[in-house]
Amino acid sequence: MLVCPPPDVRAERVVERVVFEEFFDNSPELLAEEYDPYEPASVFLCVVDHRRLLPAGVMRLVVSSPCGFKSLDDITRVWNADVDDVIASSGSGLDQKRCWDVATFAITSDYRGAATEGLVSMGLYQALVMTARTCDVPWFVAVLDIAVLAAIDERMAHPFTRFPGLMPKPYLDSPASVPVFVDLDAYKPRLAALDDTMHDILFKGAGLEAALWTPDWAPATQAALPVPVPVESAQADSMTAAVRGSGRS
Repeated sequence: MLVCPPPDVRAERVVERVVFEEFFDNSPELLAEEYDPYEPASVFLCVVDHRRLLPAGVMRLVVSSPCGFKSLDDITRVWNADVDDVIASSGSGLDQKRCWDVATFAITSDYRGAATEGLVSMGLYQALVMTARTCDVPWFVAVLDIAVLAAIDERMAHPFTRFPGLMPKPYLDSPASVPVFVDLDAYKPRLAALDDTMHDILFKGAGLEAALWTPDWAPATQAALPVPVPVESAQADSMTAAVRGSGRS
């Protein structure tokens, strides 16, 4: 597991800052301004290369709390739309009390693309779904760059749905991003019908064992993610998966 030093030097935040500066020219000051209000409800999923003792990728989740969700707050701030109206118009039935915000997703340069055959990103997606199901959370929201959204949809059989009426806009130096949501209960049978291998990876936690060690999800989730998160005492915690020391690390 990750050692948890003060927030300004924690490994997962270093990855987040470096990758967002590389791709979107986001400064540490900008990230702090954007994400500090959600720090009490932030939890990081992290894939660690234990052979090199380096973090390979991270995902920041904002769990349901009085802090709210950044992605939904930004629908109002950036898209100038009422969140309740947007959710209602989607016909999704999204319940914010059983929802998480996938606020950031970052893979370091050494672990992208052909370097790991997508292992690190798949490890993070698997961790996201397995922990959410452990906590009976069937909904995710996010704001995604449209190029990133297209890549995820192509590989994973379209897990995300765009909120109706919200067109792509510049967002945190992404030239075009859109608010999206995932309904896991609807996605699960659709994925099983289209790609049973991907279904087993995401929903059964099976298929990556040759290259990725994962925790026993239920106790690991309960240890890292109190549900509900008490805002007055919560700190951003981390859950890790370890890349095995092999040629695919």
